[in-house]
Amino acid sequence: TTIRDQTGIISSASRSDNTPTTVKMHSFLLLSGLLGLASAAPAITTRQSTPQDPGSIPRHSGSRGFRLRVNVTDPSSDLNPPVHNLFLSTAHIGPAQNRAIVSSSGPIFYQNGSYADIANYRAGILTDAGSAESPFPEALQYQPGSDETKGSELFISAGTPGAGTAISKLTSPYSTLRILEDAPVVSSFIVCGNETIPYYGESRKFEVVNWLVATRDATGTHIRVPEGCVAVTLVPECAYEFGELPEGAAYDRTFANDVRCYESVGAIDWSQYPY
Repeated sequence: TTIRDQTGIISSASRSDNTPTTVKMHSFLLLSGLLGLASAAPAITTRQSTPQDPGSIPRHSGSRGFRLRVNVTDPSSDLNPPVHNLFLSTAHIGPAQNRAIVSSSGPIFYQNGSYADIANYRAGILTDAGSAESPFPEALQYQPGSDETKGSELFISAGTPGAGTAISKLTSPYSTLRILEDAPVVSSFIVCGNETIPYYGESRKFEVVNWLVATRDATGTHIRVPEGCVAVTLVPECAYEFGELPEGAAYDRTFANDVRCYESVGAIDWSQYPY
């Protein structure tokens, strides 16, 4: 099956049946809880733009492989040291398990799923950048964290992809990583600085990535970004060097599909767009 946008044909198919079942995250339990919240929250406001006008959105391209670059929503609130324009990356926490962090480099991701999967928010975001001993890809996942004010913690680990993780649909004027795009849940990725990861002890600090759902009160719906954290968008940057499968891989990329991505996210002046 194929779908089209301004960049031409975007292929799609279905993910392999060889999905590992180890190291499972409780992402689908979280999904059902969030859908309960969704009934009380207003719909996501669509950014006002005119996709048909080439000047109204940044010029994009298409690639099966991409890195996810951090775009701080409000540059004046960036952390110290800054995280703007860094990449989504990993910190090893166990066999085929990684906490999502930001760093100066990041792995190549790809979106795995059929046209129906993408349309129904069942696609997964995968990477082949895991341990050489693992015959399977690793997936972007999320689960409730120990500090509920900081939302759900992101992981890039073996197992089932987190429910609803996908690059935004062609109907969106901007290409970004989304979670539960079909549900009326207002949410944001956040990066929290100076955080510890138990695997490394108390002395080493990281900038970790979480997913925060809005809260609702008498004054409206709010993304309450905790102190020491900053709201960010994760934007796909084209990675044309998407290469061969790792030696010994027990899967293939037959069902990876092209996504809209940007040649250089850091070179885009986002202030020119109603982002």
